[in-house]
Amino acid sequence: MKPTYFDFTVPDVSQAKTFFERVLGWRFEKFDMPYEYYRIQAGSEAEPGIDGGIAAVKDAPLSGGTPLTLVTVPVPDLGEVLARVVAAGGTVVEPRTPIPGIGWYATCIEPGGLKFGVIQADPLAGQAR
Repeated sequence: MKPTYFDFTVPDVSQAKTFFERVLGWRFEKFDMPYEYYRIQAGSEAEPGIDGGIAAVKDAPLSGGTPLTLVTVPVPDLGEVLARVVAAGGTVVEPRTPIPGIGWYATCIEPGGLKFGVIQADPLAGQAR
């Protein structure tokens, strides 16, 4: 399973957006979340690589108050993968959370302390069924 997304958590979202727009030509689109969050288009669809998102440190308790880069890996069954994380000595630090229109997300930590995200696609995540 290959990473498909990255998240930057920064002290000043506006400043970071301006920086990456000027330096790398990235484009940002506001995404509907309970806090300030932007999706990042990190190049054209034809370019290899992954896109990402950006939010403020103050809105991400997992960042511990410092900038953070998190990669997200798509998985077919989030519950199964979370069970495997725990069985292998890792920790689930942000439980199964809906991202409306995208899927179910969780943040984990491997035994050495590295944080990473896993996501199961489900366009109906968070909607009443």
